[in-house]
Amino acid sequence: MKKLIFIAFFLMTILVNAQQRNQKKCMTTPLMENEMRTNPEYKTIVENYYNNLEEWLIKNPNSKNSIITIPVVVHVVHRQTHNLGIGTNIPQNQIEDAIRILNEDYRKTNPEFPNPPRNTFLSYAGDTELEFCLATTDENGNATTGVTRTATSKASFNADDNTDSNAMKRTATDGKDGWNPLKYLNIWVCNLSNAGGGQTLGYAYLPGNQSVSWNAWKDGLVIDYAYFGTIGNAAGSGQNDGRTATHEIGHYLGLNHTFSESNWPSNNCLDSQGNTICCDRDGLNVDDTPATDGIYWGSVNSTTNNNTCNDNQYSNSFTSDVLDMDENYMSYSTTTWMFTHGQINVMDYTMNTPTSQGGRAALKTSNGCLLSGINEKLHDNLISVYPNPTNGNVNFKVAMNINVRKISIQNVLGEEILSASKIQDDIFTLNLSNYPQGIYFAIIDTDKGRSVEKIIFSK
Repeated sequence: MKKLIFIAFFLMTILVNAQQRNQKKCMTTPLMENEMRTNPEYKTIVENYYNNLEEWLIKNPNSKNSIITIPVVVHVVHRQTHNLGIGTNIPQNQIEDAIRILNEDYRKTNPEFPNPPRNTFLSYAGDTELEFCLATTDENGNATTGVTRTATSKASFNADDNTDSNAMKRTATDGKDGWNPLKYLNIWVCNLSNAGGGQTLGYAYLPGNQSVSWNAWKDGLVIDYAYFGTIGNAAGSGQNDGRTATHEIGHYLGLNHTFSESNWPSNNCLDSQGNTICCDRDGLNVDDTPATDGIYWGSVNSTTNNNTCNDNQYSNSFTSDVLDMDENYMSYSTTTWMFTHGQINVMDYTMNTPTSQGGRAALKTSNGCLLSGINEKLHDNLISVYPNPTNGNVNFKVAMNINVRKISIQNVLGEEILSASKIQDDIFTLNLSNYPQGIYFAIIDTDKGRSVEKIIFSK
């Protein structure tokens, strides 16, 4: 197990390397270094979070959760002159496309599987059992689309500036205040620029800011509008694969990059013979990502054979030297398609650790993915929905003394995919077999109120 003792030093050396190479795809590392340096309380929480993580991983080497749905609110902060669908004011279908990609990537239903471009690490790829929905209920219990739109006078937000890189997160600084970060994953979509050159696609803080009341507003993701999803105003972004949010949520859930960012002589990462000795500083807490020196920017296919470090020299789960895992979502490759089981264990820890310890367990109690107006007593006493989980058919059994007006099945985007009205039978069945596996919601409207049931569909 890799040790987590000098986290602050690690992040500082990462910053030096990022500045020297001007690598701006993800700005999480320099933002984290600045936050650790200027916010002692956050630094303490992060250090404790990772030290406790190491102990948890020893006790839970193969943790497994039931499926967790995380409510997402997308804050579109757009230029004043951009009407809906134009430029930075991205269209709704682009947002829905981004959520679709997230759900595919985190449930291992992305199109690369079951036969990815190369099968080198096929057995290491796992299903995180995390899903994402655009929030249907806001902080006040009102129905919502899960999207806010705010006009800003700013042409862009400078990701190289430690202040401006967070300005989109506050109404007072020409952005939009986020929702409660303990109950929602906030994603700000805006135009990002870099005064120092390069192009930032996105960034997110590692867990911990949400645990500091006066600093919780910073928690969440920032994504450039041209790299959120693959359609709409992101369609012309060159090699954009729509997975910037997948990568940044990995950070949000506790993951580091898979590669070492500190391989420079000034950082004492080369020995006297010029050999790299910092290869395995990347994951720190993940044993099934190979040691990797620096960044690979290209695509990954069956002939990709980068091997920048000898895994035999490092403590990991490999019994021999293996190739770099360039297809991992936490790399910088232009084609990525997997999380490892070790990375999933880290995310499980984050989702099961309380706020006071830097975790995100509070998200599991959020009602953000449920519709408003739920009559829990009605559901408990008069309606049964089974089997759940289901492999296709979902049965609805209702008491004889209520009138069911409509049953609607919605996906995590809030789209109705199946419905039935004027139901006369005591037991009624809807079939999900023709739809992708995942989380769905059954909205049951009766003469006595509305009930909502989360349905898990697994083929």
